[in-house]
Amino acid sequence: MTLESGAISSGVAPDLNCTTLTPFSLTSAELGGLPATPASEPTSVRAWVRYPAIARHVHGLALAWTPRAVYVEWEDAGTHRAWVWAPAVERSAPCQSPPAPAPPRPPVDMVSVRDTQPLVELINTHLAQSGTQFVTAMSQPGGPFGAVVFGSIEDHGVRLEFSADPATNMCALVLFGMTARRVLAERVAAPTFPEAIAAYPWAATLDALDASMSE
Repeated sequence: MTLESGAISSGVAPDLNCTTLTPFSLTSAELGGLPATPASEPTSVRAWVRYPAIARHVHGLALAWTPRAVYVEWEDAGTHRAWVWAPAVERSAPCQSPPAPAPPRPPVDMVSVRDTQPLVELINTHLAQSGTQFVTAMSQPGGPFGAVVFGSIEDHGVRLEFSADPATNMCALVLFGMTARRVLAERVAAPTFPEAIAAYPWAATLDALDASMSE
């Protein structure tokens, strides 16, 4: 991992009550759909993080990174996690002050292209109840913590999107019809991908797929 030193200046005097505010994280568009590399061990860093109207220089841990951004965790009236630009982060020595008691750190959830094969196999156990299956054509990264699988169901082009939100530890799934260019059923989120797959309305999704082909 290469962490470049730098800073984000807000131009506004710090607010001593900013710890009550929610920090900003980079958007999906800013992250650019690049896959994330999780840290084998969290790395101690100093990072500039943004709150509404202010910026703060915090001690934290780098949990993952892409070529342009770093996923940082820090303590500030609670545990926070956010994506920040890589130039706003620099390596640092571990903080020497006694650590405050904290709950166990939840894992940084992510799904890679390799992970999609067993997930598709699990999806096919549900589709088999309707006498069909998802046939994979190709897979590719779908952002820092996601993956996209292109394929077909009964010769209808579809796209499976898997994503994980490490801020909430929720895993999500959605199926997109390529011909009609629309979502076939609303996105379903659950603590694990198998749970999201089990909760997904597959019968209604197949009906929507058939209807989209007749439009």
